[in-house]
Amino acid sequence: MHGVERFEDLLTWQLLPELEGEIARVTQHEAVKRELRFRSQITDAAGSAVRNVAEGFGRYNPTEFARFLDVSRASALEVQACLQTALTAGWIARSEFDRLYSLTNRGLQAVARFQRYLRSPQAKANARRFRYSKSRGTRADG
Repeated sequence: MHGVERFEDLLTWQLLPELEGEIARVTQHEAVKRELRFRSQITDAAGSAVRNVAEGFGRYNPTEFARFLDVSRASALEVQACLQTALTAGWIARSEFDRLYSLTNRGLQAVARFQRYLRSPQAKANARRFRYSKSRGTRADG
């Protein structure tokens, strides 16, 4: 997180709102609109993937942030399971399924890479340096 001051600057976060927006668009299809519980589940899962990145960022602790990313990852996987349901039920076309599944995979890969960093000794050292500099009123990363 060297030099990152806002959660919006994280690639992990940038990919997931794109997914959330695409899921919102898909839920406007007539076939999906009629499935209220399904629509609610897939939109909530996509939103949860996004929200947990932002909430984890606000913890200022690599270990806690990585746990929030666990939840984000699980929510993105839930989106993929819902997409499978929509494809099987015939609510979305194969091409749309493939596109959304691929977008979800990109988000999942970014989450996994970021989690590896957050669980590394380097991330913990950077966090200690950042907390120390904040307590002294200076910034160690910039």
